[in-house]
Amino acid sequence: MKVAVIGIGNLLMGDEGVGIAVINELKKMNVEADVYDCGTMGVDILNTMLGYDKVIVVDAVKGFGKPGDVVKIDPKELRKSRRVVSMHDVDFAFLIKVVGEFIDLPEIVIVGVEVEKVGEGIGLSESVRKAIPKALEFIIDELKI
Repeated sequence: MKVAVIGIGNLLMGDEGVGIAVINELKKMNVEADVYDCGTMGVDILNTMLGYDKVIVVDAVKGFGKPGDVVKIDPKELRKSRRVVSMHDVDFAFLIKVVGEFIDLPEIVIVGVEVEKVGEGIGLSESVRKAIPKALEFIIDELKI
C-alpha cells in the first residue's frame, strides 16, 4: 500500500503551524510512507495526494476538544459538522468533498491537534507543543493499519 503523510499549516501563525512541526519530527523517524510538508498549499495539496492508496493529513483543528487534544477525524463525518478543520484559505473537508465527486481520491485520515492560539507569531503554545508525541503516535498507529 502506498501511503503519504502530509502536514499542512503556517509556522508564522502560532499553533496553526502544528501540522508542519509534527511532519518535521516525523521526518527524523524511519517510517514506511512518503512524508510531505505542504505548508499552506490550498487546492494544490490534491496534486500531492494523487497516486497514493492512503493519505494521512496532519493539521490544526478547532472545536474538537481542549487545546493539545489529538483527534483522528474521518473526512466524511466533517461534512455534517460545523467544526473547523484547517485554518487555511480552503476548507480541507469541503475541498475533498467537492473534488471527490469528480475523481477517485485515496483513503484520507486527518490527525488533528486542537489549537490554543492562532495569530501572528512564531512558535507553538505549550499545550500544542506537548501534543506532538501523541500526534506522532496516532500517525504510526495509522501506518500499521
